Amino acid sequence: MLSMLRAHIDAAMDGPRDRNIFGAFALMISDDIVRASSSRAPEAGPAGSALALLAHQPGLSIRMLAVGVGLSHAGTVRLVDRLAAEGLIERREHSSDGRTRALHLTPAGMIASDEVLAARDEVIAEGLSILKPDELKILCNIAERVLRDRLENLEHSYRICRLCCYEGCPNCPIDAELLERGVDRTKDGDA
Repeated sequence: MLSMLRAHIDAAMDGPRDRNIFGAFALMISDDIVRASSSRAPEAGPAGSALALLAHQPGLSIRMLAVGVGLSHAGTVRLVDRLAAEGLIERREHSSDGRTRALHLTPAGMIASDEVLAARDEVIAEGLSILKPDELKILCNIAERVLRDRLENLEHSYRICRLCCYEGCPNCPIDAELLERGVDRTKDGDA
């Protein structure tokens, strides 16, 4: 009996099993990130993502923020209203479109965003702490290749990076991929 079990363990993993393991890993880390970042946000849901995204890309319009946090335009307007009422974000004149408002974090909003991102970072560090430094580097290299390959467009980049700490990501693979495609987030977005 033990030899049969051992043979199964030593057998090469198949594609469906590998995908299941990776899917479970990705969901576990993702769920932990959402739970931790939401716990430090002013409210549950996409508020933490909105704060982090505005720290990453100040000056976004409501339309682009909606894309990034995955809400409807109306839902994003209500979220922005609540965050503005709490003194976390402010609307300013847009640099090129008088009809559009550019969203920026207030000093209190920057603190709230930093707390959300710190919670996210703690979860990721803890979740990957079992890996040796060389294993972590391999995982990051693979993740970078997948991110660059799966990136659809500028709008998708905001969704992918909605909980990224921009200062912690010099040489961002998403920015690099966009630039290779002739798109510059700082010029082609509505920031």
